[in-house]
Amino acid sequence: MLRPYTVARYGIYLAAAVAVLSVWLGERAGATLDFTLLRAVFIFVIFVAIGFGAEAVLTFNFQPRPPAAPVERAEGTTPSIAAPHSEQRAHIDD
Repeated sequence: MLRPYTVARYGIYLAAAVAVLSVWLGERAGATLDFTLLRAVFIFVIFVAIGFGAEAVLTFNFQPRPPAAPVERAEGTTPSIAAPHSEQRAHIDD
């Protein structure tokens, strides 16, 4: 089993690397520094959210309920079905 926040930690590292790469590529393409930094922050936030979301999905511990124990009935009896109340029956007949 993974240690807590392992996926999120590496997601943050990846987000920082992609943000720095985004600034570098933006500067090489001739974009202004303020635009490339703003884009890098946006990319960082999106990647961090994806990292924490992946962490939550991978560490969600779902345990299904155990099956219900069978009900024992006396031999020769059948299970009874409760009749609906009169108000419900009147509604059903309409």
